Amino acid sequence: MGRNYGTLRGRRSGSAAWQWMTIGFVVGFGCAAVVGLALVIGAASGTFGEDAASFLVAGRPTQTPIVITNTPAPATNTPQPTEVLVSPTPSPTVGQVQVLAPTATPTTDPSTIQVEPSATPTTEATEEAAPAQLAVSGGNNAASVQIPAGLVGLLSELRPVDGGTFQMGTTPQEVAEAVRQCTDEFEGNCQLAYGEDSFPPHNVTVDPFQMEVTEVTYQQFLAFLNSKGPNSHRNGCDGQVCAATRAEDQNSNIIFDSANYRANPVLNNYPVTGVTWYGAKAYCEAIGRRLPTEAEWERAARGSDGRLYPWGNTFDVSLANTSRPRVDPTLDGVEAVDSYPAGASIYGMLNMAGNAAEWVSDWYSNTYYTQQAQSASAVVNPTGPVAGTEKVVRGGSWDAVPFFARSVHRQSRNPADQTSWIGFRCAADVNASAAQPGAASGNTPLSLPTQSGTNEEETTANSQPTLPAPPPVATTGPLPTLPPN
Repeated sequence: MGRNYGTLRGRRSGSAAWQWMTIGFVVGFGCAAVVGLALVIGAASGTFGEDAASFLVAGRPTQTPIVITNTPAPATNTPQPTEVLVSPTPSPTVGQVQVLAPTATPTTDPSTIQVEPSATPTTEATEEAAPAQLAVSGGNNAASVQIPAGLVGLLSELRPVDGGTFQMGTTPQEVAEAVRQCTDEFEGNCQLAYGEDSFPPHNVTVDPFQMEVTEVTYQQFLAFLNSKGPNSHRNGCDGQVCAATRAEDQNSNIIFDSANYRANPVLNNYPVTGVTWYGAKAYCEAIGRRLPTEAEWERAARGSDGRLYPWGNTFDVSLANTSRPRVDPTLDGVEAVDSYPAGASIYGMLNMAGNAAEWVSDWYSNTYYTQQAQSASAVVNPTGPVAGTEKVVRGGSWDAVPFFARSVHRQSRNPADQTSWIGFRCAADVNASAAQPGAASGNTPLSLPTQSGTNEEETTANSQPTLPAPPPVATTGPLPTLPPN
């Protein structure tokens, strides 16, 4: 019983090749499908990176060819690091660093965020601004000074005065002509002796400096007193009296109510008078300035061409506030500090002739000019005698004839005097800080009635013949509340 396997082998051998081809095709197609599906899934999940996704989606070749095997390597899902990661460090690098936002969706464009590192971290300021500061003038080594808060914004304007050599003082011939004019034209009582301390003329050199355009006002000086506190007028100026109040002098315009210093607001822009030399000096130093020297004051008033009055060599009643000739005889007293602008000096200073006479820093000696003229060396930046009993006063005033308003004339008073016709202005070195504009302007004269009393004939030495002090300005109603210091 033999079985015939030949036919069977022949049939299988004929159909087996087709079967194996079919199986191979199916298996190959399945593998390709699996690999393709794996690539799609990997691209969607970021497994194969941006290049693979690009290849599948856009059909672009990748920079690095992808090798596909039957057993692909395990995919890793590590996020790409940011370009720059900036974190706080104790010692940041000096310069500017661009910070890229670490989040996937930044709230701002990273390119617009800049960091300016510093060695010392700063915090947001929460304190109020400190009081203004100016350089203290009067020396080469300028210190720093805090201006009293009440004076910030009230300081008088400073203007420059050029330095140089000029002839200080006057001649006997000029004094004789001034006496003639005083007696013949103004019906005054002037004598040659009043001008003897103003000659001989002599050359003096001063350095450039600055001077206030206007005389110090009531508003400014009262702010200074209030910054020093109650009762400071009694001994608050280098241990000396600063000024008289109405409690000490019934003609004073300064009122002290045991807490604050005030005056009638109409006086705000008028030159303060009744101030001692010590008070004037202390005020100037409190704002980083100083009293001018006598030589500086004369330079600022006369200019470089040696004029007799700030505006020229001929007196003009319309350019200064003196006792006569007075346009309106009822207007006795000081006028606003910015009055008579046409009578300004060549450097722009107002009322250097008349209105209020002015303290300067020098001690007085009636022989000082003679000593200066006999000096073997050049006189440079003179500061007056080293000691004395009186201080120099310059400029004449509202209650004296024009003889005393000449820019060359010298007067003197005890530095503790509280005189109704003496005020002051400050000076500064050229390296001092520029000041802020002063108080509001006003050109209306202060009308005050004249009291009978001291006769104009009563005078001594170089002092101007004085009229009686005007009465204080009447105060009606409550005084204004002072701003905080």
